[in-house]
Amino acid sequence: MIRRHMIMSAAVATMALSSCGGGDDSSATPTPTATPTPTPTATATYSAFPLSAATEFYTLNATTSYTGDPAGAVTLGVAGTEGLTTRVKLATSNLIASGTYVIDESTEESRFTNTNVTTAPAATTPEFIFRSTSTATDALAGNFSQLEFLNNTIPDVVTSDTGLAMKAVSYANWWRGDSTVGAKRLTYTVWGYNTVTTDMLTTGSASYASRLTGRLVSVSGTTTSVLKVTGTVTTAVNFSTGLVELTLALSTIPADGSAAVPYGTFTGQGAIPIGSNQFSGSFTTGSPLSGTFTGGFFGSQGKEIGITFAGSGTVGTANQRLVGSIVGTK
Repeated sequence: MIRRHMIMSAAVATMALSSCGGGDDSSATPTPTATPTPTPTATATYSAFPLSAATEFYTLNATTSYTGDPAGAVTLGVAGTEGLTTRVKLATSNLIASGTYVIDESTEESRFTNTNVTTAPAATTPEFIFRSTSTATDALAGNFSQLEFLNNTIPDVVTSDTGLAMKAVSYANWWRGDSTVGAKRLTYTVWGYNTVTTDMLTTGSASYASRLTGRLVSVSGTTTSVLKVTGTVTTAVNFSTGLVELTLALSTIPADGSAAVPYGTFTGQGAIPIGSNQFSGSFTTGSPLSGTFTGGFFGSQGKEIGITFAGSGTVGTANQRLVGSIVGTK
């Protein structure tokens, strides 16, 4: 026992000497500190159209309304735009034959199935369209609900128009009426796979090849017209400053489907708030109507863009309301 105690004491003494810098190790090379490897920033990944399953989307939208029988003069409501919201949402499907398509705005909802298709999706068709009439016991004569989709969401029948075959953004436009003489409402929406805010560009600029669709409600004297709107769009974005510039050269399509009639040119300016993937702005002086637009970026680094716009005012003797949707790609 005594010997074991002496050996342990010697060992402790040796350790103490070493810890105090004793011995011949003063010139030993210190072990270098390892440099930590930076963790790479995750790259955002995105789904793409056409759809592979039924999916729900929130929307950016433009709305207006009118009340009365369009065979005479109607009373026009307000027109405005709204950023990305859960208030107006859309459930859409990849299967036109068996899917259910639902759009709702607050407490109002419309549902459509294949039996309601009036224009079927096909490569030659830029839009597919549903229209229904309620036969409920309390439904009023002249009621209707119509939903128009950009044809880029259903596999194998995507439009062959490459300017509309978007991968990250789409539109759906909802037009409905309570009765022949009752209220009618227009809601134009854009939606899709929003660019993640951390994936947004903060330098450089881009132009987007863009297309539009819309409707113009016009009342002059005792005459009302509700006409589809088409035209060309120039969309430019400066990601360094956040400036968004629009030029819309609009035409109306007569009710008989004849050649489009030039309507007017709108210019607008808006801004992207810091850290946002959305923007808003207004039409500038000189545009036929006053109004606003709101939009967002979709897909990797804002590859695609979606915008809704609304306008109101008087042109000549006509009191007018305008709503529309724009989609574009770099």
